[in-house]
This record gives sequence, structure tokens and C-alpha cells, in this order.
Amino acid sequence: VDSVMNINGFDLHRALKSSPDLLNANAAPTKHDKSVTSVSLDQGAPRHLRLVKKGELDLQEISKWMNELIGVQGETMFRMKGILAIKHAEEKFVYHGVHMIVNGGFSEAWVPKERRESKLVFIGKNLDPKALAARFNSCLVTPENQKQWEKQLRFAIGDRVECLCGANMWVAGTVVALFYRDEKMPPGKVAPYQILLDNEKDHLIWAPSDDDRCIRVLCEDEDSDSKEEDEEAEMEVEEEEA
Repeated sequence: VDSVMNINGFDLHRALKSSPDLLNANAAPTKHDKSVTSVSLDQGAPRHLRLVKKGELDLQEISKWMNELIGVQGETMFRMKGILAIKHAEEKFVYHGVHMIVNGGFSEAWVPKERRESKLVFIGKNLDPKALAARFNSCLVTPENQKQWEKQLRFAIGDRVECLCGANMWVAGTVVALFYRDEKMPPGKVAPYQILLDNEKDHLIWAPSDDDRCIRVLCEDEDSDSKEEDEEAEMEVEEEEA
């Protein structure tokens, strides 16, 4: 209680200094900028008022959208706040933003019988409700969206790659799964790839992102050279044993 009471959040004398006509009933009425509106994307709203579809959100996709939104509309986005239901997370993800400053993170857990529904509210200039709703829906974890996300990946199952497994240590391997997830990963985290490395039998790892800094195309020449070297080494061993 002490953190919200008696903190002098509003002071009349200070307010009158910045707005002398605050208490003047005869002052000219202020004009509202009609371009400033609010948009609510509420999965729990009645169906005839709901702009968005129901379902859980992908953490990477919703984060990507928020970054895009800040980059394009940050100066005209006055406020943004919401509580999101993220796939593979037991906690609520809370967003809060003012202009181009946005904070987000996991908060309290969802109550067992509580509906896992997301709600985002925007206040800004020239907001497009349909465009915001469409972009929100594109972040939902659905079979249709996952097919689109899969098309955006650089590699497919069976592709030969090399992964950064230490300081300047690249190890060859094969992609064996897409959008990999296990319970040891952070809340909401889904890896674009799971890879079977060549250096150890059944040594499986996952790439944290689809980025050349952690996973890249394996040069076929290098791969074939290494295979030839291995074969030559095996032949030498066989000759020595003979």
C-alpha cells in the first residue's frame, strides 16, 4: 500500500502551473485530435466485438511484430500494454510500451481454471484496427501459420549444415527436426532446428536462431574433403594392421 499511497502523484499547485485554466469553467474547450484513437485486441471479447482469433501466441513471432511496430509507428504509438498467452509457457507475458520504449517479460503464472486469452490495447494516431488484428493473428500458433514460418526457414530436414559449438569451433551436422522444443528450454522458446552432429554418435543439439552466427551452410567441398581424409586414415590403419 505504501508504494501507491501518499506518493504525491498528483499535486494541484503543480498542475495549475502547467495548466492555468485547469479549474476555469469559462475557458475555451480543448480540441480532441480525431486521429488519436484506441484499439483493443481482446480474445475474451464477445464474438461480435472480437477483432482477433483465439489461440496461443508464438513468442518469437509476437516479439518480431512488436519490434516492427516500434520501428514503423513508434513515434505515433502513445501507449501499448497487454497480457499475452504464449505457447509453451505457464506464465503470463506482460507488455508495456510508451512510444519507442517497450518492456516485456513473463510475470505471474496462469491460474489453473483461468482462460488463457490474450489482450493488447493500443493508443495512438492513425491506428488501423484491421491491420493490427491481422498481424496479431499471424502470430498465433496454428497449422496454417506454422507452414508459413517453415517456408521462411533457410534449411529443411536432411540439409547438411555446420553449427558453432564453441569459440570458433564449427561442427558439421544434419538437420533432423524443425521447430524443436523440449522441457529444458526457457518458457516460450522454440528452436528453428534440431541438428545431429557428426563428431559424436547421437549427439543432438538445437540452434537458438536461424542465423549465420550459429548455423550456416556446410561447404560441400570441405565436407567431401573431410570424408576423404577419414577414408584415407581408415585405409592406413587397415594397411598397418595387415
